[in-house]
Amino acid sequence: MEQFIAAQTKTNESLSASINLLTSKFDAMITHQKAMGTQIAQQVCHLSRSQEHLPSQPETNSRGHVNAISTMRGGLNESLVMVF
Repeated sequence: MEQFIAAQTKTNESLSASINLLTSKFDAMITHQKAMGTQIAQQVCHLSRSQEHLPSQPETNSRGHVNAISTMRGGLNESLVMVF
């Protein structure tokens, strides 16, 4: 009977340590999730404010000199042209 009680005590201590480790990891995940929620809310607020106003200076075309694309299908040049 004493061996059974000793084995159960050891098992209980091991389970308690595992539960404490999982609890600390879960608490860290909750903290991280709250921080991410705050960052997302800040981004949404920033984006909604930036869409209310036009830029004071025009933005340059990052594509440079490319202004149109033509397509070819089956070796035939079609007249479809997309202008950006």
